[in-house]
Amino acid sequence: MPSGAVRARKITNAGNRKVIGKFPSLKMNAVIWWESQLERDYIYLLEIDPEVLSYGEQPFTISYTDKGKPRRYTPDFVVTRPQKTQVVEVKPSNRADTEKNLNLFRKIAPICTANNQEFVVVTEPMIRAQPRLNNIKLLYKYARAPLSLSNYLDCLQYFHSTEPIRLLDAERDLKERGINRSLLLRLLWCGFLVTDLMQPINAESLIQLSKETPTWERLKIQ
Repeated sequence: MPSGAVRARKITNAGNRKVIGKFPSLKMNAVIWWESQLERDYIYLLEIDPEVLSYGEQPFTISYTDKGKPRRYTPDFVVTRPQKTQVVEVKPSNRADTEKNLNLFRKIAPICTANNQEFVVVTEPMIRAQPRLNNIKLLYKYARAPLSLSNYLDCLQYFHSTEPIRLLDAERDLKERGINRSLLLRLLWCGFLVTDLMQPINAESLIQLSKETPTWERLKIQ
């Protein structure tokens, strides 16, 4: 869903207690609306996933028939990946398994397949795996830390070895080059550096150069 595209359904909390909000997407360079905190948390995963080329909320409406009656369904997100497009429904587990929703998903999945799309239901155990989610939220806070070409080259030289090094040690060794922890966390966010996201990120975290070089667009070198 390109930046500036019109949503198929207006997101509003009028008449109910639904929590809605806006997410300033770095990947899409646009404001992405969410209508549940679970959707908001899912957006963090989309933002950091290097395989996600683009995504958008409330992208289109699918018409279908149920028991002879015309129905309409608007998915929560559409996600474009290198080899496929995913139509995504974000649901709490206790709601995803209801007969009503299972019936809906059985109707929608074949329609998506016919359109060369993959229908995916994402629930909170997939989204809120910890400490991964908290780590991603931490890294997002530093995603806008300025990164110069000099910083990039210094880090490329320092981390050229495949051996992991403690965040604390890297911070100490690179301090004289003007590289601090904020910048190292920024490099973890963009995928230049990697660490085990299933362990809490702290001074003892082992970090190393990624085997996959992030795109220049994702690095956003200034």
